[in-house]
Amino acid sequence: MVWLCAVGMVLCGAESRTAADFAFFSQATVAAHNEQTHHGLPCIGRLGDGRLLLVWSRYPSDSSDFAVVGSISSDGGCSWTPPKVLIDHPGLLDADPNIIVYDDHVLVTGTTVDFSQGIRTSATWCIRSEDNGKTWTEPYEIPMGHRYTCGKCQRAIRLASGTLLMGYSWDILCEQGKALQSEGEMELRAGVMRSTDGGMTWAAGGDTHATYDKVAGGAVLGTDEPAIVECEDRSIYMLMRTGSEFLYEARSVDEGQTWQDVKPSPLRGTNAPASLARFELQGRTGVLAVWDNAKERFPLCAAISFDGCRTWSAPRDIGFPYTGGQASYPSCVQADDGALVAVWQQDVPGGRDIRLARFGAAWVTGAEPASLKSPRTAKIVLLGESTTKARGPLRVFGQVLEEELPAHGVAATIINAGVGGESTPSARERFEREVIAAHPDVVTIYYGLNDAAVDIWNGKSEPRVTRTQFEENLRYFVRRAREAGIKPILLTPNPLAWTAQERELYGKPPYDVHDVEGHNVVLKDYVAAVRALAEEENVPLADVYRIFAEYAKHHSYAQILLDGVHPNDFGHRLIADELLRIIPEVLQAP
Repeated sequence: MVWLCAVGMVLCGAESRTAADFAFFSQATVAAHNEQTHHGLPCIGRLGDGRLLLVWSRYPSDSSDFAVVGSISSDGGCSWTPPKVLIDHPGLLDADPNIIVYDDHVLVTGTTVDFSQGIRTSATWCIRSEDNGKTWTEPYEIPMGHRYTCGKCQRAIRLASGTLLMGYSWDILCEQGKALQSEGEMELRAGVMRSTDGGMTWAAGGDTHATYDKVAGGAVLGTDEPAIVECEDRSIYMLMRTGSEFLYEARSVDEGQTWQDVKPSPLRGTNAPASLARFELQGRTGVLAVWDNAKERFPLCAAISFDGCRTWSAPRDIGFPYTGGQASYPSCVQADDGALVAVWQQDVPGGRDIRLARFGAAWVTGAEPASLKSPRTAKIVLLGESTTKARGPLRVFGQVLEEELPAHGVAATIINAGVGGESTPSARERFEREVIAAHPDVVTIYYGLNDAAVDIWNGKSEPRVTRTQFEENLRYFVRRAREAGIKPILLTPNPLAWTAQERELYGKPPYDVHDVEGHNVVLKDYVAAVRALAEEENVPLADVYRIFAEYAKHHSYAQILLDGVHPNDFGHRLIADELLRIIPEVLQAP
């Protein structure tokens, strides 16, 4: 397992401090997919002996034969034992794994469903350990009192009184005997199951419902997949997935027997669950929330509350870099060393992995101790064509850098010097006044689409700028920047894709409309020129073309390009992720 950031150093210093006090962040893959196996729906908990237990659903790529597996970490999530199968009904879906911990006792539950006749019924199975997960009972069924229950994916909690609460949801239509075909048909009520005898028996507590306009047809109605936490005043706070634009919240003052104030929460999120976990920080009790802060299932963000979940810190993205699809179904906990640990399922090219992040509460809030070094300041000029330029409501990579570089130790002033339709000869004319005169620390140089274009729609047969001229101009930018004490970063142009408009303009030789990559036949030569120059001049390179092309192999260009030419929000996210890696390294280099 390779970490993106070292974590050991955060435990040094005053004995009164824990990892939660420090503004650090690190990330790793716990379970990686292969050609046959994928992973999802993780749940994490801290055992009575301080170790971490992680359970998730493992499933083959060619069937719905999900199994619940588990792994244990003895070092706060830095390394994990090989996964062990805990609950498996061959040929059926075993999902929504949940963890219930009290003292040395551990219960792991899973929802088992046979979808062969639609969404109709489900069963909840449980295994039990009385020695912190060293040995387990055989699976046994927990009666839930409803035909179809789901949403048991967030860790159960033990209240100060000893009562156990397990969040769940049940479907109103299935209760009436109907068979559904998709989540978009569901109407759900989220609530809790209660146990006062250590999980030996369970009874339904109160549940909730909400009415709203769905954001999308495939979204659920009602309330679903609740996350619960006990606040300092002994009230219970519940945060629920809905099909609206916000997660919904509710509170209970009678240990989950009834719920009040069911309403939209302050946290934005559509059709995806959140996770909640209490943590301690220098004598204060806080609550960590992890959720998808968007209408899509990314970005995955974290926020903290110190007032009983009434207000939250600004969201911090913990799921980057995004390489396709969703980062969702989070679970979180405080490790024994004080670090906050979050796990989630993340789509990657070719499959789905379980990812994990360790971070300090100070990283989430941005309030790092004075004893730590402050982020260095830097001015960065982004030089480029329309793929750099701010573009209406589009969240371009420059905006992402400005917002997220502080989390990487850089308080950056970003100057977006992108100009639509520009090629390198025009950029050379303004290089002195817009780059050199700004005295930046770094300049990113992102050209090639306009230089390489052959305007056959205008009777042209050659690129607007020859490859030789293109290389010469890029070399000028690099050397002139270095003369002025500015560190250059080169970007390859992003690939192009065929759309109806692009076919109309460029659908003749030298381009090939019959090849999915036929719009890039000329551009590839200019991409090669950027790569060669980066190697020759020893310049850091963000290979945008490679990143986009790799993504398109497993998905499509339509998911990352607005119009076959310009990156969309997700495309800009991919560019930003690469620069978030490169820029701090460039600034630290002598």
